[in-house]
Amino acid sequence: MIAALKQLYERHSNDLAKLKKTYEQHAEECAHVAELTVDPGRREVYLNLAREWTEAAAALQAHTQ
Repeated sequence: MIAALKQLYERHSNDLAKLKKTYEQHAEECAHVAELTVDPGRREVYLNLAREWTEAAAALQAHTQ
C-alpha cells in the first residue's frame, strides 16, 4: 500500500538515516490516528499502514549500519 510513496522518497533521498526517520514518523502518525479512529475497519487500515512503515524503517536500518 505504501510502495508508491516509498519509491518516491527513495528516489529523491540520499540520506538513509533521514529517510528512516521519515518512515518512523509516518508509522507513529498512523498509529496515533488508529487510536483516535472509532471505526474498527479504518483502525485496522491505519494499524496496517503503521506496520508497513515500521517494516520499511527496519529495512533501512540494515543499510545504515
